[in-house]
Amino acid sequence: MTRSRETEILEQPDIAGHLVARAYRDLTRIHRFLGDTAAIVAALRRDPLPVRRVMDLGCGAGGVLLDIRRKLAVETIGVDIKPPQTPPLPFSIVSADAVRDPLPEADVAFSLYLGHHLLEGDLVGLIRNVGRFCRRFILLDLVRHALPLALFRGFVAPFVCPIVVADAQVSIRRSYTAPEMARLAREALAGSGARFRHTVTPFYVRQVLDIGYAPRPHSGFHEPVDCQQDAVQ
Repeated sequence: MTRSRETEILEQPDIAGHLVARAYRDLTRIHRFLGDTAAIVAALRRDPLPVRRVMDLGCGAGGVLLDIRRKLAVETIGVDIKPPQTPPLPFSIVSADAVRDPLPEADVAFSLYLGHHLLEGDLVGLIRNVGRFCRRFILLDLVRHALPLALFRGFVAPFVCPIVVADAQVSIRRSYTAPEMARLAREALAGSGARFRHTVTPFYVRQVLDIGYAPRPHSGFHEPVDCQQDAVQ
């Protein structure tokens, strides 16, 4: 399957607010149903260091971050390049380009379904930029493969709104294969002691990059330079 460059409906600027809100509610439900939110929570609970502040990159309306805040006693902050209008939330959503802009500091950053929106160079830039402000980055995304596309059509599409039905199928076609994702992680982290673990779930439902950045001397930030790959499926 060739990687698609098709634009998704939610990336367009003129969609009615109530349709956007419905789509984000459905996306939050999908993350719960597929176990994406649980996977992030489990990874945070396994962190060997204290996790006091968690940042969601590409957080949209903040639904997943709200779920995580309810499950874990941590401070939370969201980042989105164009945050939608939302009801009041118990955390801030910062408007920023996570590939290029300075980001809030956090112990751990994560992203759900953000990577496939980016060109290869921008995904490399995202991984490098996050390492300047966090010690760990959990990037969870789709896998470009026919099996998750068929599973979505059969088991998820009947229960979500038309925008999500259309966008999710485009998202899968825009995603990176597992070898492509591993290659980009190695490129982004080449140069020092940063490490990553790359895993792919059964049926190619999702892939996860779990990156630990090497600390930069005399700084509170972390800068990725080199990488040793722990495991790639």
